[in-house]
Amino acid sequence: MSLSNDAGILGGFVPSERIAFEQMAGLVREFMRDHAELNRLIQGVEHSPRLVMWAIADALDDWNSTPPLIGPVGLTNFPSKSLLLRGTVISLLESVGLLMTRNHLTFSDGGIQVGVSDKTPLIHAWIQLFRNNYESKKLRLKVAINIEQAWGGGVHSEYAWINGFWGGW
Repeated sequence: MSLSNDAGILGGFVPSERIAFEQMAGLVREFMRDHAELNRLIQGVEHSPRLVMWAIADALDDWNSTPPLIGPVGLTNFPSKSLLLRGTVISLLESVGLLMTRNHLTFSDGGIQVGVSDKTPLIHAWIQLFRNNYESKKLRLKVAINIEQAWGGGVHSEYAWINGFWGGW
């Protein structure tokens, strides 16, 4: 997925940030299996490159605005790529869930009931599964980083010295 034709999304970024965003967007698309050849019910991909970029930016903002405030991070220095991936997927699923809810229609004819865009409960279940895991990992990681920063590089004990001494052998 290349964003070279869409300067509005990443036009202000330096090339290394652009590459990092494109790589992360590719990982997100792979994780979600959002490829035209795998989408049997819709034509093309479900998430546009612009929406994927927005979801990455939303996940970064979520990290940076959640206490403890340990300093802003960007895509290139985010402490956990898997956590960023899951935060991005949550944003994308929330967006799809809103679309499904807005376009939900149930109709019946001749005793057969059919629903259009009726996947909202399924998407909501996935959001909850991802969010519970994401929020607990995010909080634990932020607290650990906060403690490490407060102690100037971590809390040291005699075990660190012993492991450090014997670790090189």
